Order: sequence, then structure tokens, then C-alpha cells
Amino acid sequence: MCIHSQVMKKILIIGSKGFIGSHAYRYFLAQSEVACWGCDVVVDYTDERYFVIDSSSSDFNELFEAEAFDYCLNCSGAASVPDSLKHPFRDFSLNTYNVSKMLEAIRRHAPACHFLNLSSAAVYGNPTALPIVETSAGQPVSPYGQNKLMAEMLCQQYYQYFGIATCSLRIFSAYGPGLQKQLLWDVFQRSRQGDALVLFGTGDESRDFIFVADIVRAIALVIEHGAFDGRAYNLASGTETTVRELVTELLQALGHAGALSFSGTSRSGDPVNWRADISQLTNLGFAPTVSIREGIQQYVQWLSEKGLR
Repeated sequence: MCIHSQVMKKILIIGSKGFIGSHAYRYFLAQSEVACWGCDVVVDYTDERYFVIDSSSSDFNELFEAEAFDYCLNCSGAASVPDSLKHPFRDFSLNTYNVSKMLEAIRRHAPACHFLNLSSAAVYGNPTALPIVETSAGQPVSPYGQNKLMAEMLCQQYYQYFGIATCSLRIFSAYGPGLQKQLLWDVFQRSRQGDALVLFGTGDESRDFIFVADIVRAIALVIEHGAFDGRAYNLASGTETTVRELVTELLQALGHAGALSFSGTSRSGDPVNWRADISQLTNLGFAPTVSIREGIQQYVQWLSEKGLR
């Protein structure tokens, strides 16, 4: 997906060393119509278009004073429900307070910049009906989900009162090469420790899994065709997959023949069932291209290439 314009678009990706951010950064670097800058807390001595920031003290002003960016994609922040229950202030600082500082820096120094904030399906909590539409009431069941919802409200506020072009992208269950946390990574690690695996829950809990390459394609479509009026987009595949189905697929791809069972005990902050209505995205031309089976195979191939298995 190309950004159609006679003028090269300048895109800043905050959190460009993270899972989704790194994939987005590589994607946009490869687009001839885009000039892409990265930004993260990790030092990079070789990339000339890269900013190092301090996650706890940066006010982000220097970023928007340095270049007149057309788009800012915020992929930064914490991404752990359990950690948000242990360290709620840190989660708030990374997922809400930092977004307010980014928006304020844009308002002061780059009011023409379009801001895309990666949000989360965690803003919905346990939905009362499936598929989940963007107009469903936000009822988070964790500090993480609550902090993501507050960041969305900030995006709406800066559009409504200051005319800053914003939108929020509610990522559902992202996975793919490079992911070293959450369900797939946990199951992979535990599969190396023994034959029998016992996981939380019943196995019938469901998620809407979306492969990272599809996420990046969707982001490109929103940049090209989306509305930046403070709205939220569901970013998902639109397909419901149970945890049991996903884990079984992964264990088969890993060649793990041990027994799989579930404890029946749920974790605080975990919703039960998710499936997104992705009509807003499909209206922009989006259709997921990577199936669960293909995505798992690519993930296992990455594990092998990195010497992790």
C-alpha cells in the first residue's frame, strides 16, 4: 500500500523498536513515497533518522520541532494486563500521560500533523454482544484497558477543541515474528520445559487474532483513506478463534506431542470472548490476508531462524 501523493509524506513512528512499531518502521522505510523516522528509548548508533527519548521525562517537543511530520504513529507504551495490575501508575504514565504529552507537543509545534494512536480491544472489557462494534460501550476490566480508553478520550479532546487530526486504532490480539511475550511466546517457552502443558482458563475463551503484517497494512490504509476526526477503528481480522485452537495449532507446528489441558482458573483482567466488527476498515479496502495456520507457521519459522528452538 502506497501513500499516493506528489509530495513525499513524512512519518514519525514512536516506539519503532517494539513489536508492531518495528514492523511498521520497516514497512514504511520500503515505501518510495514516504520518508520515515523512528523513535524509541533504545539507543541506535547507525540510523540517522532516529530519535532517542526518555520514556519517563521526555515532553516530545524536540521531535516536532526537528521535522514537520505529516503523520505520527504512536506504537509506544506498556502492553501487559497483569503488569498494569501490579504497576498501575507505570501503565498510566506510558499509555495515557505520554499520549497527552505527544498531543500537546503536536498542538504547539506541528498542528498539521495527523496522530494515530495504537489503542487496544481491552477498552471493551467483556462485551455483551459479538461482533464488537466501535460504538460499543467501553467497559475495561483492567487498568491497562482503562488507561488505553483515557488515551482515546485525549485524542478526541485534541480533535474537538484544538483541531488536531487524530484517530485511535484498537488492536485486538496481535501476533507474528518478533513477539516475545503473551500467549504464543508463553506456550512456546513452556513447551520446551516438558511434555504436559496446563494453561489458564478453559480453552474455550476466544480472541480475534490478527497477524502483524496485516496490522501494518491496515495502518497504511488508515493513513491513506481514514478519517482523522477523533474516531476509533477496530483493527482485527474479524474472525473468532479459541485459545485451544490457537495453542493446538502452535504445538503441532512446533512438533510438540505432549498433553494439553486447562486449569479452569481465569486470570484477573482477562475477557472471555472477542470478535471484532471490522466494517470501518473493510470500507477503506482492508481484508486480512494471513490465516491463523499461515501466521503460526511464520512465527515458528522466525523462532527457528533466531535459534530460539
